[in-house]
Amino acid sequence: MTSSDPNRIDFYTRVADPRQFACRLAARVYRSGERLLVWLPDAAALEGFSHRLWSLEDTLFVPHAPLGSPEADDTPIWLTDSLPDNLSHPVLLNLSGRMPARPARFLRILEIVGSDTDSMARARDHYRAYREQGFSIEHHDMSQG
Repeated sequence: MTSSDPNRIDFYTRVADPRQFACRLAARVYRSGERLLVWLPDAAALEGFSHRLWSLEDTLFVPHAPLGSPEADDTPIWLTDSLPDNLSHPVLLNLSGRMPARPARFLRILEIVGSDTDSMARARDHYRAYREQGFSIEHHDMSQG
């Protein structure tokens, strides 16, 4: 997952099960040794994502903690439903549906897009905004396999 491209955005589009894919992507980032911040839309989504990470597979351990919790400093994956302006992290997994303020503070941003009309429209808006800010953008069509 390490990239030589500064400030790269990866769009994973036409994902059949975005929540499951997000968990697998988080596990992949963890195995690569990078730190990850997962930005979720609300507290319920954060709780649900945490539960999914714990139950991903019996043999797969994906350590994570809510941002601001006592164990967060020693944990490679942070979960949050609000993105503090002063926070930067190597990799942001954006599951919030919103554009991050000052996205250049992240070396890499991962955007997961389902195949529904609303998700695709939101992704197009994000893609345009990132492109206008000069980011290197990679597109991965997940319907192809």
